[in-house]
Amino acid sequence: MAKKYSHTECFEHFGTSPKNTYWSWSARNEETKTVVVTLWQHEFIWVDKRPAYERTWLDPNRKVRPGHNELMTNLRWAVDNCDGVVNVIVAIAKDTSAKTKAIKECFPSKIVMKVAALDESTGAFRLEGHTVETAAS
Repeated sequence: MAKKYSHTECFEHFGTSPKNTYWSWSARNEETKTVVVTLWQHEFIWVDKRPAYERTWLDPNRKVRPGHNELMTNLRWAVDNCDGVVNVIVAIAKDTSAKTKAIKECFPSKIVMKVAALDESTGAFRLEGHTVETAAS
């Protein structure tokens, strides 16, 4: 049976620590040039057998949460310092149709993605994958 990870343990797996254990969806370690992002499993898209992930919102009437602001900062840092490369924590939602999703379980994946597009003014981004192994380490 695969190990069960807390969200914090997933970050630690990659040598990072979340700023806030409640709302952080990303983290970075500047010494090792590592950026980690948490992505919902049900929102991956597959292009030529490679994972991709895209956010095209933000609704201007929707409150922007601190975790999203931190994610934008960390994606920008990845572009500027890591050639856009990020490691991925896969999160499985308790309810995929909920407006505000909660993590049922998560795990540090072997998926490595690259920031293909980033619009910090709207919060939109696209990540494209380099590896496809998704089993927990």
